[in-house]
Amino acid sequence: MGRGTATLLAAVAAALALPLLALGLNLPWWLALVVAVAVFGGIWLVLKPGGGLGPGLTDEAVLDARSATAQGLLLEAANAIDRLRKARREIKDAPMRTEIAHLLEVGDKVVREVREDPNRAMAVRRLLTFYLPNAASVADGWRTLEARAVPSTERMTQTREVMGGLSQAFAKYADDVAEPELQTLDLDLKVLKDALKADLSNTP
Repeated sequence: MGRGTATLLAAVAAALALPLLALGLNLPWWLALVVAVAVFGGIWLVLKPGGGLGPGLTDEAVLDARSATAQGLLLEAANAIDRLRKARREIKDAPMRTEIAHLLEVGDKVVREVREDPNRAMAVRRLLTFYLPNAASVADGWRTLEARAVPSTERMTQTREVMGGLSQAFAKYADDVAEPELQTLDLDLKVLKDALKADLSNTP
């Protein structure tokens, strides 16, 4: 395949990936752009004249793209966690501080596991890019309420309810971070069950 054709196909794929990632998967535009560039580079390397990529290098390009995506997600999550920690230090209400401490515990656990294995990143993308930043915003809002001479009782009640819902969402994603391992387990179990069934059925 000619170099021009390879470039054109890679550019088309990247152009399609950008809105899909940003609008379909709700990734931040800057992160979607990073992934789209990685898509362009990976496809161009595969299709360029002479098939200049061996299988190992193709795998390397895929791993680089996954790693870049994970690092972008972790950067956004780390900023949100820092905001949550700052808010917790300044909040006076003990139950709210406890709620935030729970969110921080789960957030730190998920971030740590994604750092150890970038393949887990997409399973918890929504936690890292949506729930964590919004939890930080809600915590900041509570801190603002506390600073008022007469805080709104209705707003404080709603904030407590939302924080309770966030705790449930965080717990769900703490389980989802193990999804790649569970998928591997499901595959291993199926293979072993099929093998055992075949071998035992042939036993005299």
